[in-house]
Amino acid sequence: MEDLLNRSALLRQAILSTVDHPLADDSPRLLASLDAALLSLEHADALRTLLQAGMASSAMALMRCQYEAFTRSVWILHCAADEQVELLSLPPEAGMSEKGLPMLSKMLDAFAEVSELGNLLPHLIELKLHAWAPLNSFVHAGVHAMNRSRDGFPMPLAINVIRMSNNLSMMAGQHLTILTGVPDLQKKVLRLNETYAECLLFDEDRRRAVRADASSEKSS
Repeated sequence: MEDLLNRSALLRQAILSTVDHPLADDSPRLLASLDAALLSLEHADALRTLLQAGMASSAMALMRCQYEAFTRSVWILHCAADEQVELLSLPPEAGMSEKGLPMLSKMLDAFAEVSELGNLLPHLIELKLHAWAPLNSFVHAGVHAMNRSRDGFPMPLAINVIRMSNNLSMMAGQHLTILTGVPDLQKKVLRLNETYAECLLFDEDRRRAVRADASSEKSS
């Protein structure tokens, strides 16, 4: 797992290096969306740090934080009303109520109305469908959290968690390319799939296809 953690850190650096461009504009909407996307990547860094320190149950709680921060960043760009963007741009000292901000399910419902999010939404729904109950358990000290803390965290599960987190980081990277407005930058992020295929959660058919594409490019 140590090699996977190290490669995952390199993937994170590659994502940030690829998207290292100014925002398309300095509007509050883009700035707030950037903040949430970077927060998502920060949670991914912390998740790996905790796993490396043997604190897997705490790492799992951060998986939910990473997912929600990324979802929030997309929602801010595509769905949030101007007053909601303004609220998220205020300091906590302003004392404004957050009741006007939607929870996760409402954000996903809003995504269904945005045609540009048609490819992203199924991935977010699938992750929520399969992982949300265990993630909630880790956040709220439920059965999953208590059992794993008591009996240990299986290595195959830890590896899948890292890869799932990296998948979200790749989504965040693609979202950050949109914020820059740089043409074709998203394709450069997607090419990291090939270089870091072992770090990402693919089904085996998809993994073989990615490796074959990478081999074909090297030989041409």
